[in-house]
Amino acid sequence: MKKALLVIVLVMVLVPLGVMASWMLTEASLKATSGPDFCTTCHTMEPFARTFQDDVHGGNNPRGLAAQCTDCHLRHDNVASYLWTKARFGLHDVWAQLTYDLDAIDWQAGLAHREHYVFDSGCLRCHRDLEDARGNNPAFVAHRPYFLGEIEKQCVSCHAQVGHRELAAALAPSPNRGDSP
Repeated sequence: MKKALLVIVLVMVLVPLGVMASWMLTEASLKATSGPDFCTTCHTMEPFARTFQDDVHGGNNPRGLAAQCTDCHLRHDNVASYLWTKARFGLHDVWAQLTYDLDAIDWQAGLAHREHYVFDSGCLRCHRDLEDARGNNPAFVAHRPYFLGEIEKQCVSCHAQVGHRELAAALAPSPNRGDSP
């Protein structure tokens, strides 16, 4: 009877400790892999990091506030969506680094597909006041069709340069157009 009670107590103590430790490790891992320091370990991300730092979202603002890469480039609808997108994009990026001819990637053409890797849920986490603005507030008037569902656009559809100041100029010319550097 004493052994059974001891096992029950150990399980009741060790299981929550294990869960808490794994949660803390997960949180630390997510934080460590969310910003420019981690993302630029791949040299192909250098122009993105440089133009991000020059942008208001990268800290070039009066307050010095900076977003993390994952604030814009991962879904923030819910935890499952966030983790799924992080895993999917992360695995894709590792695969690309190992198997793609990185010099042949047409980064310029990729800019036209920004809606696939920048998510409104990230924008709205910081800019939630836009939806609450009413009346003749210029921010509300400009965004009213979006919030009323009258248009099928994402934030980056209109705000094409957001997050990376002068990104198109910092990227290599498109190899498909025969441009020379």
